[in-house]
Amino acid sequence: MNLERLPNEEKLSLCRKYYLGGFAFLPFLWLVNVVWFFKEAFVKPVYSEQLQIKTCKCQNFHSLITFLI
Repeated sequence: MNLERLPNEEKLSLCRKYYLGGFAFLPFLWLVNVVWFFKEAFVKPVYSEQLQIKTCKCQNFHSLITFLI
């Protein structure tokens, strides 16, 4: 799937689905979410859904680190 073609609302929705799905399929979905949405959260110019994506990504990262420890 190419994230470049998705509207920002869909990116946010997909990011949230991966975050919630990560609770059932640890740590695979969190790892995918962290890697996949890095550019969207921290490299792209600011857009309205970006703050929420950053929040999901940071929660995924913390959950993944906690799981690995």
